[in-house]
Order: sequence, then structure tokens, then C-alpha cells
Amino acid sequence: MKIQIINVPYDCGYKEKRQGLGPQRFFEHHVVSRLEADGHQVAISQIESRSDFTIEVMTAFELNRLLAAEVRGAVANSCFPVVLSGNCNSCLGTIAGIGPDNLGVVWFDAHGEFNTPETTLSGFLDGMPLAIATGRCWTSVAATIPGFRPLAEENLVLVGARDLDAEEQRQLEKSGINLIRTTDGGNTEILEGIVAALTALKSRINGIYLHVDMDAFEIGSGAANHYGATGGISPEFMGSAIALVKEYVPIRGCAVASYDPAFDKDRRFVEAGIQSIRQIVGS
Repeated sequence: MKIQIINVPYDCGYKEKRQGLGPQRFFEHHVVSRLEADGHQVAISQIESRSDFTIEVMTAFELNRLLAAEVRGAVANSCFPVVLSGNCNSCLGTIAGIGPDNLGVVWFDAHGEFNTPETTLSGFLDGMPLAIATGRCWTSVAATIPGFRPLAEENLVLVGARDLDAEEQRQLEKSGINLIRTTDGGNTEILEGIVAALTALKSRINGIYLHVDMDAFEIGSGAANHYGATGGISPEFMGSAIALVKEYVPIRGCAVASYDPAFDKDRRFVEAGIQSIRQIVGS
């Protein structure tokens, strides 16, 4: 497979700070040579803000506009886009670049990412990407991303969310998003939930954007970032879940996001992220 890894080394608009250092750790851990050893052709590109002044919202949407063009170019060149990003809101540019029409989303995360400016208690923009992606907030600035259109909530599957604000949980449960929580049961029950969701989805979509927030994992006593929550999924389970998605609907692109190397002293989380990418692009 031809793969283009797109590096977005920003966290809250700041380059190579905190989770913005995450993509570089993937390269240091030989993600490129390992994919090449699997038989893939790998190209690399990087998104760079052109602004001389950082404002979280402004910079985040600027990066997404640039990312949309980069992903669109990768797809036009028959490359599978793999986005390594400090923040999950990179989904907006990635989805726009892949093309939102008839696209479903399978999203692994410890959090709901479904707050809006009216419901958030922290004001953290990166707690809102799924709300933005479905047109619940930031609609005017999201429309500046070339090719972006809100996704139908019914076409999203959120797996592993376990650390939710009370209002965020209420909004998720009222929404059309298929929420599969790790607290609902064991791995078998979660996989059954994914199967049911994909069975309902496959008749109305022709591809999946697959998103892995690194705090979806729970590996020993470590953490992927400072937002970590207990009760996550194992790397082995993630591999099984990704394989299951591929059985039902083709994956059109993916992102691995929100990884802060400072919390991963023994590098087990970055290894889990690389194995997830290998699973996604593998035959």
C-alpha cells in the first residue's frame, strides 16, 4: 500500500509542545521503517502554521484547512492518509480531505469529545471535535475548511468513552451517535456492540475514517497523556476491533492523536499506537 504519513505536531496551537511532541516520538520509534518492512511505500509530509501569532481556535482551524488540502492530495495520489496529530480536532481537516459524503467514523477515545462552548466546563477546544464534526458548534469557522460538511450523527461510532462530563454524557445519549462504553461489559460485549453498529452503518456509507485517541488505551500504570482515565482497552483488543471494522467497511484514512511522550516512560503506548497503524493498513 502507498501511505502518506501527515505530521501535525501541534497542541492547542503550539508547535512541538506537550502532545505536539507525540508525532516525533512515533518517528523515533521507527514507524516509517516498520511500515516499509511490512511492504508499504511511505511518504511523509508536515503541516506548519503560517501565522506569526498563536490563538488556539484560530490556529487549530488554520491547521485543519492546510490538513484538508494535504489529505485531499494524498488521496488523489492513491495514498492512504495516516495523520499523526497532537490534537483530535485534526479530524476536521482529515474528514474534509477524505470527503465526508457517505463517510462513517469509528472513534476510540477515553472521552466523549462532544462538548460545545455552551456545555464545556474547561473551555478546552479539543474536547469538542465530535460536536464540531456533527455541526453542533463552531459552524462558521468549520465551514472555512475546504470540503468540510457536518457528518450525520448516526454515522459515528464512539468506542471506549468512560470519562464524560455530566452534560456531555446527557448530550451524547440524546444524540444519534452509537456510544459503546468500556464500562458496559467485557470485550465480547464491546465487539458485539461494534458489529451491531457497523451492520447498521454499512448500507449507508462506503468508507470509514478511523480515529485513535491514545488515551483509549490502558497499559499497566502508564498513560498516553495527562487526560488519562482508568478502564481503557488493551492493545490486543484494539487490534481485534480494527480487524472487525475492516471486515465490514473499507477504512479510507486514519489518525492517531493526543499522545504526550512525557507520560510514556517505557514507550509502551507509542508501541501500541504503531501496532494500531500497522493493523489499519495491513492486508
